Amino acid sequence: MKKLILLTIIIIGILGCSNLKEGFNYENEVGIKTETANPNIPFIYKNGYKNFEIKQILSLNKKDSIYVNRLCFNAVLSAMYTQRIMYNKFGKWDKEIWLSETEMPILIWEKRKLLDSQAELFTVFVSGTESWEEIYASAIVFDSKDQDCLSEISDNKNLLIKFFSTEIINLSSNKKFHDVYSKMINDHNEKK
Repeated sequence: MKKLILLTIIIIGILGCSNLKEGFNYENEVGIKTETANPNIPFIYKNGYKNFEIKQILSLNKKDSIYVNRLCFNAVLSAMYTQRIMYNKFGKWDKEIWLSETEMPILIWEKRKLLDSQAELFTVFVSGTESWEEIYASAIVFDSKDQDCLSEISDNKNLLIKFFSTEIINLSSNKKFHDVYSKMINDHNEKK
């Protein structure tokens, strides 16, 4: 009987560990840590981030206002990490949104297959912020039914976090993105 209990505990332990290996835990520092001179952001991370979090932000849509969930990767080397990920995978964005208080637009890719495990097409809004107070790259994701995929009830939340986390870690340099992005910024500034 003792052997059976011991065997059961060992099997549960092994299965528990194997489940952890299949999952992910990128809530802690990931990437190449580099010290900065900024006391607000003492370290930034190349191909990584200090941590990630999901923040609810208020979105105004005509007369309606709703909260949407934004996935933020904090203390990244570049606030454009999520934009570069999307560009590297899907080419140029479909739309851009210029908010009056920012110099960087929100880039939008519509109807894109992000997850290999499913046929679902997502709409992705990516942006970032670089300031003295904070630096992060972010994503907001909706499914084909316009459901917030980073909400607590979304079946895709963890898959999408894993997708962006893994892509940041594996991100390679791409001068072409910066060329296309810079041209868009210059064209926009000339129209002002």
